Amino acid sequence: MNIKTLFNKNNIKQTLLNTAYMLFLLLLFLKFTTQICSTYSYESWVGSEWLINYQGGFVRRGFIGEILFFFAKHFNINLAWTIKIFCLLCYAAVSAFFINAFIKKSYSLYILPLCFFLGTHILDGMYWHKRDYMMFIFLIAILWVFTKINKTTVKFLIINILLIVALQIHEVLGFFVIPFLFLLYFNEYGKKGILQSIALSFVFLLPSICTFLLTLKYHGNLEIAQTIWNSWVAVANLNAAELTKYSHGALSAIALTCEYVFAIHLKINYLNSDRSVSSIVFWAMIIPLVYYIVTNALLVFRKNESIFTNRDKTVLSSVLIFQLICLLPCFSVLSCDLGRIIFYWIASSFVIFLLISKEKIANLFPAGYVRFIEKINRGLTNILHPTKTTVALLMMFTGIPVFGFNFPSIIISSMIYNVLRMISILLSALKVDEILTILFDFFLNIF
Repeated sequence: MNIKTLFNKNNIKQTLLNTAYMLFLLLLFLKFTTQICSTYSYESWVGSEWLINYQGGFVRRGFIGEILFFFAKHFNINLAWTIKIFCLLCYAAVSAFFINAFIKKSYSLYILPLCFFLGTHILDGMYWHKRDYMMFIFLIAILWVFTKINKTTVKFLIINILLIVALQIHEVLGFFVIPFLFLLYFNEYGKKGILQSIALSFVFLLPSICTFLLTLKYHGNLEIAQTIWNSWVAVANLNAAELTKYSHGALSAIALTCEYVFAIHLKINYLNSDRSVSSIVFWAMIIPLVYYIVTNALLVFRKNESIFTNRDKTVLSSVLIFQLICLLPCFSVLSCDLGRIIFYWIASSFVIFLLISKEKIANLFPAGYVRFIEKINRGLTNILHPTKTTVALLMMFTGIPVFGFNFPSIIISSMIYNVLRMISILLSALKVDEILTILFDFFLNIF
């Protein structure tokens, strides 16, 4: 390789990108291993979520907690490590699915940790330790069953069983799974006429819809939360305590009224300001940036034009906008962890795009909707033409905090901040500052 080739502009850019990518992966690995070894209390938001069970009666998110309670009571398991190992297996399974699917379709693996649906949860707190990846295992299984099983009765039973269990793990699944399944069923029976297709689609999902509504109705109260905590006192050697609002994280939170939840989430998400800049301004920036990155990343990092075409971009964009609309209740007043909602949005869209044929997805949406999507994409392309450099830079500088959209949280959650922090950690470990100080003193003494 000659000097001219070595210092070729494209080679330099690719080398810098590869270096940043490897540092980012190293950072993810270090944070991941650190969090695996870290401890947490069962009063915390991370720990208390897994304690919710049915000992106080039927309540949302109690299914996994009831299973854990059974094993803890009868087999004396180490609760903390059981949860950690289970979460690690779920995270590994979802990661393996994405990696395998991307390799099969020859998509670039660059975007896996950079497009927010795998990296964010490790960067910003122990969110890999929550139920999110478990939910996506169910989503993957549900869509696989829909595409692979042709017998109507078997498909109906398996999909509803999987979805009913998943909804009792976390009800948020209902927002980004049930509407798309409805579309799939409606497309299957589209030839029967609109009204009959709607009726059949509704009937096929009726058990799951009823379960979803029940999880919203039976959200719990402080008395149930107290009963649940008391049930764990002897089983998990917890300290007896009187629960109050927020005193025991997710467990206490089941006692919050809908009105309080709506008000506090609206205030935190959109009515706050940082340095006189409203949270709404940050949202108006972040959502279009994330959409732009996700819709163009596969396009600019493709090995050849046949791997991901502009038609494929329209199909992916159609799913993204549909999933965003379905998750609007969560984005608005149902959640504070909006980085996690972005994860649900992007990850669910990619799962759909990877498992359902592009032809089938294209047939799900009306022509007017598709034209609207294409118009949005053309507008964004006219504002900023997608290239590998522009998308890579946006990936590096666009931070997605899990909680609190303001200047500090956006910067701290960005890739560039974390890469620079990784470099700083490496330099500190090598004691570069001490070496430079010694060299500086040496040259001062000489001269």
